[in-house]
Amino acid sequence: MLLSRFINEQLYPYSAFYRRVFDEHHIDPRKIRSVDDLRRLPFTTKADIAPTPEHPARALDLVLRPDKEAIRKYAPTSVGLKLMMEGLRRGRATVEKRLQLEYFPVHVTYTTGRSAMPTQFLFTSMDFERLHIVGKRLIELCGAVTGDRALNVFPFAPHLAFWQVFAVGQASTMLIVHTGGGKVMGSAGNIAALQRLQPQILIGVPGYVYHMLRQAHEQRVELQNLKIIALGAERVPTALKARLAGLCESMGAPRGVVVHGVYGFTEARHAWGECTPPSHERSYGYHTYPEYDIFEIVDPETGEPVGPGERGEIVYTSLSGHGSCVLRYRTGDIAEGGIIYDPCPGCGRIVPRLSQAISRRSDVGEFQLTKIRGTLVDLNGFLPVMAEAHEVVEWQLVVKKVNDDPDELDELVLYIAVGPNVDAESLKQRISSNLHNTLEIAPNRIEVLPLAQLEVNLGLDTQMKEMRIRDMRNVLKAPVGQP
Repeated sequence: MLLSRFINEQLYPYSAFYRRVFDEHHIDPRKIRSVDDLRRLPFTTKADIAPTPEHPARALDLVLRPDKEAIRKYAPTSVGLKLMMEGLRRGRATVEKRLQLEYFPVHVTYTTGRSAMPTQFLFTSMDFERLHIVGKRLIELCGAVTGDRALNVFPFAPHLAFWQVFAVGQASTMLIVHTGGGKVMGSAGNIAALQRLQPQILIGVPGYVYHMLRQAHEQRVELQNLKIIALGAERVPTALKARLAGLCESMGAPRGVVVHGVYGFTEARHAWGECTPPSHERSYGYHTYPEYDIFEIVDPETGEPVGPGERGEIVYTSLSGHGSCVLRYRTGDIAEGGIIYDPCPGCGRIVPRLSQAISRRSDVGEFQLTKIRGTLVDLNGFLPVMAEAHEVVEWQLVVKKVNDDPDELDELVLYIAVGPNVDAESLKQRISSNLHNTLEIAPNRIEVLPLAQLEVNLGLDTQMKEMRIRDMRNVLKAPVGQP
């Protein structure tokens, strides 16, 4: 019922993009009533909506615009009659003003646009209210209580992650200090804020949070209250959760810290939280919002649906909202455990849950799968393998051409910084073997760099997001060890 109403009363009448989709494929929107019916529609991909130099405003066709012509020509008769009666009672100008307030965009976020022009997604006041509702659910799922304080080290940016956290604070009446991350205050400033605020909750990008806590540990900062770390914008391997929890324990966190992953993407305009047992040995998955979203899990090659709990690509459909709305959007993200519908063993909630093990397209810029020496490789696979290499303090993978010659073969170079008293050669062999066993490919070489140099290469204090995996095959030659 929600799907049918949304498509017929909102999406088809007011979205120029989806009206074209329905009309070009000769699909009657009134016949889309269930998820099974949705499969009659083509997928929407990033290539369909991303701006181009020739069409920089393509994404604006996703925005719902209830102008007079759209209402007259495309809205259901019942909607037109309702607006007409409201106009007779309250006056046409009043109705027009209400529609403007309800549908006029007030906020915008952007995709990162690492390999293409950033795509804008617009929010109305209604959408921003929903961001607050979702924020309250997120922080409650993580175990926050009234009176908790939080430190947000996500970068200041027109990106979903920062604004979702901003909405968390407003919706939960929680005191959140937003530092802007390493690029704004530097790690020294963030560590000082951590020490002064002594928050119960720390929120940010996994790589930067680990970097900041590691430096705070070296400075003998004590964590008097910390109990929750919430991480977004990247996949959070189980081994990294355990590493962060152990680091916090060594810094005096009194009750043990639980690390939660948060999954979100710009096109959905909100995020989903993870229900995680205190042991970090497993995850109960990301809890979804059935009244706001529909998720399909499909075979990434064929596009056909897979069964509950089966590996597949995440496809997203909006069920409500105004602003920029998408239907059957292929995220490119792969959920290793698919989606499950049983009640959550952790909290008892009965909403559908996405597998925590998600290989995210955004983890490696905009290329998830790339050919290395003729073999298709999922570079996301490096993340969990490297998280389990406890002797490695930091790392960066660079895909490049031999001798930076565009006509040469591809090569993988893994740069690592290691802890004290580590047998580097033995460690290199073990990492290479683990990567080969997991991914069926290993780096051409592994080089040890000083930690300070690798932190600079990663851009931990200078970039919006650390440059963990870099494809340099189309970049001018750079000095060795300076990707």
